[in-house]
Amino acid sequence: MIGIISLASAEHDFDAVAVAEYLDFQQIGCSLRGWVPRPRPARSSANIICVPSPHAIRLRIRPTRNTKPEQGCKNNMEASTLYTNGAIRTMDLERPLAEALAVDAAGRILAIGTAAELKPFIGTTTKVIDLGGRLVMPGVFDFHLHVITGMTTRLRSFVIDAGDDFGTILARVRAAAAGKREGEWLTGSAYGARALADIQRAGLDAKRQLDEASGGRPTLLIHSSLHGAFANEAGLARAGIDAATPDPAGGRIVRIRGEATGLLEENAMWIVDAAIPVLRDSEMVDVARAAMRYFNSVGVTGFVDAQSTPEMIDAFRALDDAEELSTWAGFTLSASRTCSTWSPGSEALLARRKEVCGPHMIAENAKIFLDGVPSLKTAAMIEPYPGTDGYGEMYLSPEELFAEIAAFDKQGVGVKVHAVGDAAVVRVLDAVERVRDENGDGGPWHHIAHGQYIPHREFSRMKRLRIVADLSPPMWFVNHASLAHERVVGKERYATVWPIRSMLEAGVNMALGSDWMTIFPELNPWHALAGLLTRRDPTGQFEGIHGPHEAITLDQALPLMTRNGATAMGLGDRTGRLAPGLSADFIVLDRDLYEISAAEIAGAQVLKTIFEGHEVYSAPA
Repeated sequence: MIGIISLASAEHDFDAVAVAEYLDFQQIGCSLRGWVPRPRPARSSANIICVPSPHAIRLRIRPTRNTKPEQGCKNNMEASTLYTNGAIRTMDLERPLAEALAVDAAGRILAIGTAAELKPFIGTTTKVIDLGGRLVMPGVFDFHLHVITGMTTRLRSFVIDAGDDFGTILARVRAAAAGKREGEWLTGSAYGARALADIQRAGLDAKRQLDEASGGRPTLLIHSSLHGAFANEAGLARAGIDAATPDPAGGRIVRIRGEATGLLEENAMWIVDAAIPVLRDSEMVDVARAAMRYFNSVGVTGFVDAQSTPEMIDAFRALDDAEELSTWAGFTLSASRTCSTWSPGSEALLARRKEVCGPHMIAENAKIFLDGVPSLKTAAMIEPYPGTDGYGEMYLSPEELFAEIAAFDKQGVGVKVHAVGDAAVVRVLDAVERVRDENGDGGPWHHIAHGQYIPHREFSRMKRLRIVADLSPPMWFVNHASLAHERVVGKERYATVWPIRSMLEAGVNMALGSDWMTIFPELNPWHALAGLLTRRDPTGQFEGIHGPHEAITLDQALPLMTRNGATAMGLGDRTGRLAPGLSADFIVLDRDLYEISAAEIAGAQVLKTIFEGHEVYSAPA
């Protein structure tokens, strides 16, 4: 049987893989009639595009379930590598389970199925790998993280546990200072609610204690939310902050009797951050390279950076050009003035966003910050914070927000809006509704980060307006950060947050992110996954449970961390699933997630990470 598609027009390019998937067809390499392949960029195994020849308007494809190679097509059908004897969870709706997977020399998936079905793909040079019954799944796609700041912190800063009290942090500062030159910056990340309470109680003395511990070196400690910081006197002086310095727009320099305490909220923290020497271009490339190695080691083969600069994109382009990029890299451009990293260059980059990206990069989104975070009582809420008359704050009026989203939308640019509080979420939905009315429904998907306080009554509107709930960071299970939020907003309100199951049932599109490294210093997708299944702390360190009725199943959770993120970022035709024609991006785990408890899932380890058919990580023996 031969499938035939009649094309109404030859004016547009057609993605042959997408067409083949739609018809449940598998191998197109030798079955095209009257179509001419478009050459792919180097190493870009994803763009398997065919364009119509002037003389043909029909595409003839051999159906999937006949895996026997066509006569005369043996070379095209021979696998470079065949993985067999695995428990393969594909995240592909057409064939969710498989035993074997064939990969071609360009790193594409040739076929997937049983060992018997894929036997015809074994040739004289095919490498056959026995998976030993291990679980295989698509690589993790992290939909929200901070790649350069996160990795720079990991490489160059000292670690603060979010549960540390201020005394413990001072000891960490003394240890870090011992290895630094006089006058050299010290940076630490990330303190939590306990230390913040200690600092607030100590007032101006906390700043002086930090001066003593650092030996007078300029020091900046980052809050776990990334929306606040604490600096010593030397750090404030380097940044030019004194009693006469006004609060910046969208930020606050906390003072006592006119003197800066060292606590900095929202945009005020970036005044001190800007005084720290920036990475040179070569250093940023090194940081990006180290981040790729780290990501691969935990199973990540795709990510979205949540606030991206031209320099960052240049660094990843250098890696991509050198064929060293071992993940799909998505970028959210700092093109709104609400971003701390905004620059004229970031805004100008929008017009060149396609040309500046390499074949494994995409930069089709921009970032807007609308509100803050609950832990600092800057997230915008419909009801006041308990015991106060404060509602948080928003940085754009309804009209300003509409204008920004509408302008991006008109350029085909999706927007990721930081909107934590429920009042901020509603303002985003109102703005996008106006944008859809004005620009039409066919515009790009937009994202709401971070998804905690989305009102239940708004689920249907999110689905209708094609807004993705960017679920990050992983605070849907009990941990130090979630308990801090609960204390700030109240138990009753926190019991309604992270309505993940309800949103799934309402058809809301969602994708999972880590927001690394805001809450946790380590990127651990398996802790986040276990928390989705139980809403309990998978480590057992914290007791209790958050909204148990919102726990979801493994089948519901895995697409959130693989297929959904890739699709929402515009890469669903390249990665996120294991299906013929897509990039061979997958991981091999040390345990079958379907055969163990949630607590055991939290301890999962990645044995191998494959990107475009190449092994980019192998666990030490």
